[in-house]
Amino acid sequence: MKNIILSDIHSNVDALLSVMKEITEKEGKIDRLLIAGDIVGYGASPNECCDIVRYLIYGRKKVALENIYKIVAQLYFTSEQQKNLLNAVMSLEKKGITICGNHDREAGGEPSLTTEMNPIAMTAVEWTKGVLTKENIKFLKSLSLRMKFSKEEFEIVHSTPSYPQGYEYVRNASVLKYTSLWSKVTFGGHTHRPSAYIYTKEIRTVNASVLFPADNYDMRLMLIEKQSTNKAESFDIDSNRDWKYYINVGSVGQPRDGNPQACYVVFDSASKHLDFRRVPYNAEAASKKIRDAKLPNELAERVLKGV
Repeated sequence: MKNIILSDIHSNVDALLSVMKEITEKEGKIDRLLIAGDIVGYGASPNECCDIVRYLIYGRKKVALENIYKIVAQLYFTSEQQKNLLNAVMSLEKKGITICGNHDREAGGEPSLTTEMNPIAMTAVEWTKGVLTKENIKFLKSLSLRMKFSKEEFEIVHSTPSYPQGYEYVRNASVLKYTSLWSKVTFGGHTHRPSAYIYTKEIRTVNASVLFPADNYDMRLMLIEKQSTNKAESFDIDSNRDWKYYINVGSVGQPRDGNPQACYVVFDSASKHLDFRRVPYNAEAASKKIRDAKLPNELAERVLKGV
């Protein structure tokens, strides 16, 4: 099956719709669109993002198509571009599956018992709580922490599979161990920085092979691990039964790897091929919405700089 996997939309409807459009124009027929949490938080369009995601999951029986049209019509696109955006969302109807992230939990009134948000993030959460509709709060509270696809040997989780409610940041390869991964392939988000690591049962001098580095620590590992000296934005999952993969798909709405373009991953669970993608969008519009909502200015700057 052909899966699109994305994460950390963070109330950025401009980025989300640009990704929807890119998927329908560039990826051909897909079977599922999987979201690894944090639909809301930081950005200024939480209801719009929740409505779109609910439409992707449940279709027009629960979210009227008129609602999606109203969201698209609010944007800066021409009428022809708005029509294309609407068609893009409609083409993905009922293909969505999502789990929750820490911002979704907080906005739904169920704060994490193990981690605390920084003041800027909490300010955004409190603002989000004040504007979310009752229906969208109920939706966020209904989401699970993990989703496993056993027959295809992969799962999605916001942070780590062994302790998903802890929302641990997997900022580099050393954070995880082979025994903490429960599936052949685990897809996550949370750090907003795309990365890809291979873990093995072998006793080795380093924790993992790095295919796609998230920071300088990972770059150093790439020099040690001879099989992974090049940054691989496209690769096949090896059939070796003793290898496990952790893939961070990055962020749609607030990337933090120095590139402000939205992220997503394409994964064919039959051929075991995986591709990282980036999508340009109107970050200036998303930034202006954050400022207009009187959210912290740092959040408006982050979407422009990708940090």
